[in-house]
Amino acid sequence: MTRAVTTLIVCSGIALSAATVAAARSDQSPAQDSAALLTEVRLLRQAIEQLAGNGTRVQIAFGRLQLQEQRTATAARRLEDLRANLTRLTYQATDTADRLKDFEGLATTGHRTPEEEADLREMQKMMTRELRRFEAERARLTAEESEAASVLANEQGRWSDLNRQLEELERSLAPRRQ
Repeated sequence: MTRAVTTLIVCSGIALSAATVAAARSDQSPAQDSAALLTEVRLLRQAIEQLAGNGTRVQIAFGRLQLQEQRTATAARRLEDLRANLTRLTYQATDTADRLKDFEGLATTGHRTPEEEADLREMQKMMTRELRRFEAERARLTAEESEAASVLANEQGRWSDLNRQLEELERSLAPRRQ
């Protein structure tokens, strides 16, 4: 019984509130209704324009992110290739240096004919030139590797900045809770 009385009181309160609101609305003039409708239309147009602008911003941001990912991947691939070339060249230089030591060891031991001595000296000169060429190439590749590492770091920094901007855009597009 108490529950029925409480329900009756709540329903009466709701009905009374609805009647008050309806009476207040009926007191408004048609000019006020038109002004309220015009305000509502303006707000809707602003919301539509904002949505269209946000869609464009999102497309541009994703396009930039994809381009930056490609640039970063290209820079990483270049650095990886340079490092592989540097490793290969270092191995070749080490191998040539070892062979040169072997030839120098041969030159000091044993008795050879003058032709063999001349051939041995010629081989040593050739290997020394090749070793110098390897060292020059290694220095060039080391400089390129350093530059490529710097470029990759810059590209990764740009990618991080774009990622941060996307996160900010995502936060700005998230529905606001009231």
